[in-house]
Amino acid sequence: MKLHLNCILKISYNCILGYLMKDSRKIYKFIRAHIGSTQKAYLSKAVFDFSNKPFVYKKNEKENNNFPADFEGGLCISADFEMAWAFRYSKRKVDPLKMANKERENIPVLLKLFAKYNIPITWATVGHLMLESCNKGDHNWMHRIPYFDDHWRFSSGDWFDDDPYSNYQKDSAWYAPDLMELILKSDVKHEIGCHTFSHIDCSYKNCPPQVLDDELTAWKKAASKWGVELNSFVFPGGTAGNYEILKKHNVKIYRRNMNFDLAYPIIDQYGLLFLPSTSSFGKSYNWSADYYIYRYKKMIDKAIKTKTIAHIWFHPSIDSWTISEVMPSVLIYAADLREAGKLWIGTMNSMANLLGN
Repeated sequence: MKLHLNCILKISYNCILGYLMKDSRKIYKFIRAHIGSTQKAYLSKAVFDFSNKPFVYKKNEKENNNFPADFEGGLCISADFEMAWAFRYSKRKVDPLKMANKERENIPVLLKLFAKYNIPITWATVGHLMLESCNKGDHNWMHRIPYFDDHWRFSSGDWFDDDPYSNYQKDSAWYAPDLMELILKSDVKHEIGCHTFSHIDCSYKNCPPQVLDDELTAWKKAASKWGVELNSFVFPGGTAGNYEILKKHNVKIYRRNMNFDLAYPIIDQYGLLFLPSTSSFGKSYNWSADYYIYRYKKMIDKAIKTKTIAHIWFHPSIDSWTISEVMPSVLIYAADLREAGKLWIGTMNSMANLLGN
C-alpha cells in the first residue's frame, strides 16, 4: 500500500512540476491542506525522494559561483531566537511560556554542540530579548501594527499587552540577556541577526512601513549596548515585505522562503542579498533519525554539486530528540566536508561580507 501511494504521488508531483513549475509550491500547499498528517508525511517523503529536490535557483546553474579557499559549496545555519514573543498571537494552541522555557533549556545544549564541531550560526534575535528590563511606556513611541487575521491573529488590545514591563529575573520568557551573553561568549564566532524587535508581521499587506522602521530602530538601540550591529535579517513567520525599510537600515542580507531551495546569494531589486530557506531542523513527522539525516546530507551534497548554499534554520525550542539524535550527525558530516576542503560554513553576515556587500 505504501509503495502504491508513493508511486501515485511521484507521478502526480512530477506532472505538476513538469507543466506548472511556476505554481508547483502553491499546488503542493493546496494538496497538503486537504489531507491528513499521515498522508502529509507520505507526500513530503515522496516529493523529496522522487523529485529533483532540493531545487536549485535556475540562474545559479549557469553561473560560476565562488567560495573562499576553493570550497565547492556552502552551509549556513540560522536560529529564530524569539522565546515567548513568537507565540502570543499564534493560531496553534501553544503556551508561549512553555515554549520560552524549552528554548532556555535547549540553547546551552545547542551552543555546546555547535562549539564541539566549530559551526558558527546566525541567531536571528527578537530585540526585546536583548533587554535586561523595561518599564511601562518605554515602547509607546513605536507605531503599532494594525489588527490582522492572517498567519497569526491579532484582533484586540495593544501589540505590547503581553510585555510584563519588568526584568529577566522575574520574567525570563520575555528577556534573555543571560542567553545573549552565552552566545556572544561562545568559543565559536556566532552572529546576532535581527528578527525584529517584537516579532511582528513584516508583510506589505499587514505592516505599514513606519511600523517596521520603528521596530528596526528599537532593535538597533537594544543591540548597541551589546556592541552588535544590524547586518542580517529574518522575517518572523516568513512574512516577507517592506524591503525598502531593510535597505534604509543598511541590512546586508536576509532569509526568505522561495520556490527553490538552494542558491548562491541573490541580489534583489533593492541591492540587498538574500538566501532562500532550504529546510529546517525539527521532527515534523514520525520518520527515523536516519531518514532525517539522509535528507540533510542530500541538501548539503547538492549544494556542493551545484556550487550553492544550503540554508537550514530552526527554532531553538525544537524537540530534544532532534538535538540529540539528528543534529550531531549532520554537523559531523558538514565539519568533515569542510576539513576535506569541499564545504564552506558560515553565518549570513560572513556570506554577505565574502561578496563585498
